[in-house]
Amino acid sequence: MRYYLDGTAIVCAVGDSPESDALREWLDAHESELVTSILARWEAGEELAMLEHDQRMRVYDRIGGIPEIPVSGRALEIGSYAVSAVSPYAALHVGLAQAEEAITVVVTYNVEVASAARLYGLRVVTPGRDPGWYLR
Repeated sequence: MRYYLDGTAIVCAVGDSPESDALREWLDAHESELVTSILARWEAGEELAMLEHDQRMRVYDRIGGIPEIPVSGRALEIGSYAVSAVSPYAALHVGLAQAEEAITVVVTYNVEVASAARLYGLRVVTPGRDPGWYLR
């Protein structure tokens, strides 16, 4: 089993939001099962760009070892179906996760990604938040 981290999870993991401690604990317990993508890193980079250089380096040390899954044709195809219901970023995150057979869980703090992931049969994990928070 693999867990896909989107950009919101990466930002939360290195931030100081109310969920950050719970997420860091959860990530430590699942470290060998984590994957992400260039999309998630790029998306997180937009927010992390506001940090001081030393802070950014600590972020990259923390997330740098997480393997990246490729952006495959299958991921783009799956994402193209979801884009009619959610933003292109959310659709592509779900496409990336769904295209990889080993990924069964999406770790996200984004309501669109969570909702679309659930529709595609992926489990959603959001440490620090109530289960089903995105259904309200």
